[in-house]
Amino acid sequence: MTPTHARTYKFHAFHANGNSEALRAGALSALLLFAASMAGPARAGDSYRWLQATTEGWQARAITQNDECPAAEIDGRPTVMTPRARPGEGFAVTVCAAEVPKGAKSVSIDGAPLPPPPGRVDKILVFGDTGCRLKGMFLQDCNSIRAWPFRLTADMAAELAPDLVIHVGDYHYRESGCPSGVNRCAGSPHGDNWEAWKADFFEPGAALLRAAPWVLVRGNHEICTRAGKGWTRALSPLPPSADGRCVEREEAYRVDLENPTLFVLDTTEAEERTVVGAQADFLRTQLAAAKDAPGPVWYAFHKPIFSLFRSMKGETLGVNETLAAAAHEGLPQSVQAILSGHLHAFEAMSYREDRPAQFVVGVGGTAMDPHIPAIFDGATIGAATVEQGRGVAATFGFAMFERGEGEWLVINYDAHAKPLLRCHLRGRKLDCE
Repeated sequence: MTPTHARTYKFHAFHANGNSEALRAGALSALLLFAASMAGPARAGDSYRWLQATTEGWQARAITQNDECPAAEIDGRPTVMTPRARPGEGFAVTVCAAEVPKGAKSVSIDGAPLPPPPGRVDKILVFGDTGCRLKGMFLQDCNSIRAWPFRLTADMAAELAPDLVIHVGDYHYRESGCPSGVNRCAGSPHGDNWEAWKADFFEPGAALLRAAPWVLVRGNHEICTRAGKGWTRALSPLPPSADGRCVEREEAYRVDLENPTLFVLDTTEAEERTVVGAQADFLRTQLAAAKDAPGPVWYAFHKPIFSLFRSMKGETLGVNETLAAAAHEGLPQSVQAILSGHLHAFEAMSYREDRPAQFVVGVGGTAMDPHIPAIFDGATIGAATVEQGRGVAATFGFAMFERGEGEWLVINYDAHAKPLLRCHLRGRKLDCE
């Protein structure tokens, strides 16, 4: 058992039985180790590796403190990893990459194995909005695995051995410094730099990064004026530009998964409260990219077209006006489902109109949105009427899509991998238990 998993299971046992002093001590030690790992400077031995989908196909990536990229092997043959981004201001690390053919059977970096590109996928893990929120007066407790359980969520998710992980965006949340004397975020790095990216995503997510191939959706926290440098260097699906600059709008790209076909879109600039014509025009062309693809097609993009939450004034909100305008003439008939985040809750909904089912899975670790109804059948969201809608509020975790006979079983889990809600996706319709 790795130290990370030992740390997770100690907390899990303590959570189940708070009367044990031995377990209490173990949990306290775990939390202290967790806080220490978040606060310290990068160590010479820090390294991370993963396999991700890109606009050019599948790619193995690695982050290293060394100037040279690590050695890689694909199907037992030596493969050269080349620098994607060399050390620069705020990023004292080298990001390396190597193309991996879709049919490859084995991949390793520095002798450590990575899962090869997937063929048929039967278990797809989906989550997003994973970072610890530090911005102005919003100070999440980054030093508590209860208040920010991304490491626990990622470790437990890795134990379920998914065939693919889809992160629906928003990795970086440590935008402001922790005020002096505030213990819950004391020692946290902040800003668009390596230390904050490591603390928010790479270190707590390391076990899951190694466990399955990833599809990484850009969130609005990764736009160029927020955490665009880290996104561009490490996670963007685009080839690096000659000058290393952040791209404002990333083009849609296709990930062939042998049913479903996945299309990944950049919806980060889609204005929610009003229609912005130039944005809607760009998004309309992106949404149409799937029109000739073999179905079923799933979209993955950060901001949902329709979602549901209630404000403190009791208003029902949730339509993204720019995305709704872009999709007004209808999405390709082959599109079965849309996977999104942005709202910090789990939601599953299908509609009376002939629209793709919408799933919102922004539950990976960021402070939760509490005003989410559990059942919202019949709710009207913009031009859409919900036929069946289910929500889970204030509960961290992830969703698993498991292939069945003529359906996908969608299970919303909490951070301890306890199932909370089960829905059956058949065509564009949901049937939730």
